[in-house]
Amino acid sequence: MDTPLLMGPPIKYPPGTKYYMCWVILDVVNGRPEGIERALSVVREPAKARTIDPRVAARLVVRTMGFVAPGLGVSPYVQSAQHVGIVNVPVWMWVTDPGPTTTGPQTKTATLGGVSITATGRVDHIDWAMGAGKSVTCKGAGTPFTTSMAAGKSLKAMPSSPTCGFKYTKSSRCTKTGSYTVTATAYWTVHWTGGGMQGDIPLNFSRSLPLQITDLRPVLVDPNGDPTAPSAPPRTCHN
Repeated sequence: MDTPLLMGPPIKYPPGTKYYMCWVILDVVNGRPEGIERALSVVREPAKARTIDPRVAARLVVRTMGFVAPGLGVSPYVQSAQHVGIVNVPVWMWVTDPGPTTTGPQTKTATLGGVSITATGRVDHIDWAMGAGKSVTCKGAGTPFTTSMAAGKSLKAMPSSPTCGFKYTKSSRCTKTGSYTVTATAYWTVHWTGGGMQGDIPLNFSRSLPLQITDLRPVLVDPNGDPTAPSAPPRTCHN
């Protein structure tokens, strides 16, 4: 039915308005209802579009920004084919793939559920758990180490990282795996605005790698040139 069954001039309804026909029961005869049909006296206007909660929209936008754990670099992986570090020799730590999804900053604007959200995320700091009961907090992605930095230098003269470094005081030979597990956790803050609101969403992403640390042993040389002369005695894990 295109128009309601009402007396009088035609009524102009707003686009999208719905009205209803009702069946009014007057009596029940022989178990069957009897009544009349008439138009509903109340016209129901179309509901207003509901907008999404800006806080919900912000979290949905953040999910599309593709944040991931950063790739990890440590200096022994550059200077040693065996991937071995040395006790009391500086270890440099850095992010190998800094960028919008690993360290930030990254900004994105999107409209969801009638709300426009702008979100900007960046890494506040990176916590490096070194696997020896020690940790280091670094601001930023750190400084990459290159072999040229060690050229012509003794172990004692090896430079420390200017931004993110560590020194092991014990070897990893007595651990279950023979290596330390280094875990870097990047802590993000994503600030968002939209829908008359704003807020911060904290995030964190972690990645780990094994790192073997050895201690240098002295070698005893027989002054008489005996090749069977013993070197330093083997160390135990109780030393």
